[in-house]
Amino acid sequence: MFEQYDLTKKTDDKTFKKAIEPLQQQMSVLQRSLRDHKIPTVIVVEGWNASGITMVINELIRFLDPRGFSMHSTGSPTDDERAHLLLWRFWVRTPQKGRMAIFARSWYSRALAEQISGIEWKKGLKHSITTINNFEQQLADDGAVILKFFLHISQQEQKKRLDERENDPLTSWMITHGDWDFHRHYESYLPIIEQFIAETDNQNAPWTIVEATDKNHTVLKVYSTIVRALEKRIAYAESHGKNSRKTDMVRPKKNEVRRKSKAPESYTKEEYQKNLLEYENKIRDIHYLLYKRKIPLMIVYEGWDAAGKGGNIMRLVRQMNPRGYDVVPVGAPDQTELAHHFLWRFYTHFPKAGHVTIFDRSWYGRVLVERVEGFCKDDEWKRAYNEINEMEQAYVESGGGLVKFWLEISKDEQLDRFNQRQNDPLKQWKITEEDWRNRKKWDEYEEAVDEMLSRTSTPIAPWTVIESDDKLVARLKTLQTVISYSEQLFR
Repeated sequence: MFEQYDLTKKTDDKTFKKAIEPLQQQMSVLQRSLRDHKIPTVIVVEGWNASGITMVINELIRFLDPRGFSMHSTGSPTDDERAHLLLWRFWVRTPQKGRMAIFARSWYSRALAEQISGIEWKKGLKHSITTINNFEQQLADDGAVILKFFLHISQQEQKKRLDERENDPLTSWMITHGDWDFHRHYESYLPIIEQFIAETDNQNAPWTIVEATDKNHTVLKVYSTIVRALEKRIAYAESHGKNSRKTDMVRPKKNEVRRKSKAPESYTKEEYQKNLLEYENKIRDIHYLLYKRKIPLMIVYEGWDAAGKGGNIMRLVRQMNPRGYDVVPVGAPDQTELAHHFLWRFYTHFPKAGHVTIFDRSWYGRVLVERVEGFCKDDEWKRAYNEINEMEQAYVESGGGLVKFWLEISKDEQLDRFNQRQNDPLKQWKITEEDWRNRKKWDEYEEAVDEMLSRTSTPIAPWTVIESDDKLVARLKTLQTVISYSEQLFR
């Protein structure tokens, strides 16, 4: 691939100045238009060591309003970042609508660094490519502009620049053993990088290879590529009157997931207390093993209003170490969360290695309440099934555990519980006008629930339906499920 690029290309100073000035002025105009149209922009600058990544970004941001962009320099992950899945630290840095995020190196460098030296690097590389393509496609489907640049120089040019930096007291600190090690393996890494670029070069997240021997040519090509792409994107937004793009959606096939509110078994109070104590003690031991083995676990609770999610969660965490888990109650998104892709706010709560995060409602709100109440567009909730499945698959394949519960109760049982809450002064805080309003849309929610369960119950992240008309049975079943699933993680 790289052999087709002429690394001797140069642009003289006169030609450069004449061409770059209108592009720099236009960049400022485009930044304001992106803000007005609420279009998020992601610019990735990758390249060989010493190829000029910092120089390019410095030139690029000179004519941008610093209040409208964030620059992220990607180095080795911190301990906290290393304890999460590969893309976690990049998901949480994705820009709000109307802002730019510029990455000096990115998920590509980290994927290569973490996979290239592994024993099964080819398998790891394939997983990384799939995960990255899904990540970028989700951002693009949500309206983001994604532009990726790889600064290409020859091995000889790289050696020349490394020598110059190493011999200059002002820049010698920038050269590390890793720079020279990467240089010595230039020919070995070249086909791997070419494969990575070829398999992640997509219409909505294209790569631009920049011949980076000459500074003027490098800067001019990056500027002109960005300006053309942003002009095209803004023209589309102005002609269509919205910032999102229509995409061809392939909805996941349906899987049979049956909902039952009544369990075949029941327990006496004594049997319940005995089993509860046994299961809570097992959960305590499992929590310790998750920590020791550095396995992150997410437990998702969805279900009808008054189905008993709160009581279930209380019994689940009763014997857990409070420093090792978080319970995240999910409500309506705030303004900052609305300005991001809908999954962004959940990535910020993903557990690090050895910790447990319990979601009291979750990302499934996109295909339930947001769908039924009209809080998102039809194409957004229809697209969400695939986005959710991709997110969950990437998380589990990266070593995380995921348990998903749907708490099912009958319509009559829900009414009884609503009335109990309404008439009990100690429980009245649990019932709201919104609960009664949602109940009137039971049939619409039922349709949404059935489709959610059938399209997002996958082999790697299946749903477990909890028959919750009997609270005691429901609590024990959730505990049993977590225990059984976790024991499989330890095998």
